Amino acid sequence: MRARRAVGLAVGLAVLATACTSRGDDAAPLPSGVAQGLSAELRQDRTQYADRRATLHVVNGSDQAVTLLGGALDAPGYGPSAPDGPTRARTLAPGAGRDVRLRLGEVDCDADAPAALSGSDAQTTPVATATVRLAVGGASPGADDTGAGTAVEVEVTDPLARLAAVHAEVCAERLVASGVTLRVTDVRAADVPTPDGDAPGGRITLAVEPVPGGSDVRLVEVSGTTLLSPATGNAWTGDGLADQADGQVVLDVVPARCDPHVVAEDKRGTFLPVHADVDGAPQPVIYVPMTDQQRAAVYDVVHDTCGWG
Repeated sequence: MRARRAVGLAVGLAVLATACTSRGDDAAPLPSGVAQGLSAELRQDRTQYADRRATLHVVNGSDQAVTLLGGALDAPGYGPSAPDGPTRARTLAPGAGRDVRLRLGEVDCDADAPAALSGSDAQTTPVATATVRLAVGGASPGADDTGAGTAVEVEVTDPLARLAAVHAEVCAERLVASGVTLRVTDVRAADVPTPDGDAPGGRITLAVEPVPGGSDVRLVEVSGTTLLSPATGNAWTGDGLADQADGQVVLDVVPARCDPHVVAEDKRGTFLPVHADVDGAPQPVIYVPMTDQQRAAVYDVVHDTCGWG
């Protein structure tokens, strides 16, 4: 069923090869070839993962300058997107690209996600569409988005398959949450066992609180992060997760690296990657966040263990 739906999506999007336009009452028509020359790419960097924000990078492949007024994403498996902050009219010169910041729509776990393409297919095959609004000519300095302009439907590629990844993660989070509540309750410095004997490091306590009458959830692995590694082994598995039946898992950690810029540039090092089974079915990895105070404690553990002055 999923394979057939994916093929249907590809065929449906192919029909959009000639971009469609609809004008507002006060919009001047776009120059010939502008709509057909537009393309868009979905991007999502590490700072946008946690709250499901993304960027739509719109490129003007025509030879006419236009004004980009805004845009919205229409992706399979998602509800309507929303603007991420105020919009502003900006010139989209020939051959240039501009970003539209947005918040991804609500994930629909009963619907198939966009395809997770790879290689050259990911660079060229659309998996979603966007509606961007344009006005004729370049924007005036400081111009605001007035809501006017021409709506243009544009095909969207997703080279890093972020739409598929977010869909899978959100649906896995919901399934896991149907059986347990996961939260970090403590982060502190500690002497921890290593292959060479006890050494300075840290200890993280992950609470595993069953939901009464919920699904049967079992943690099978907690992976390290860009900041933290297990004090022994490559991940916490098996005996390292044995305490989950008692309502918590204790993770002994050491720094993954001691480069100061790793902490200075950290975006995801305090999100714990958790692999779980729900009613016996393996789920995609989910990420358990930490509070600001707990993140600061992790940075202190790395600082002290690495011996930075």
